[in-house]
Amino acid sequence: MNKSKRRKLALVLIIAGILLVLSPLVLYWFIHGDSDRYLWIISGPAPFSSFGSGPFQLFMYAGLVVFGLVLATAGIITHFRQRIEHASLS
Repeated sequence: MNKSKRRKLALVLIIAGILLVLSPLVLYWFIHGDSDRYLWIISGPAPFSSFGSGPFQLFMYAGLVVFGLVLATAGIITHFRQRIEHASLS
């Protein structure tokens, strides 16, 4: 993989990781921002009806954060490996 592709891959991984880490905040605001919307969401079909339960929300939010951290870490490692390879070639 050449240098520019690796740099783009690292950037995409880091941005996707940050978005996934921040997504539980947006999702919580969307679900609990308005009581009418909350009732509309939890009265819908599965899996939306599970959004009202605490364990499901905890599992979903933790999964998003963990997956986001894994992606961001992979992007940071890719970025630093590319920098180390570049420095060793010089």
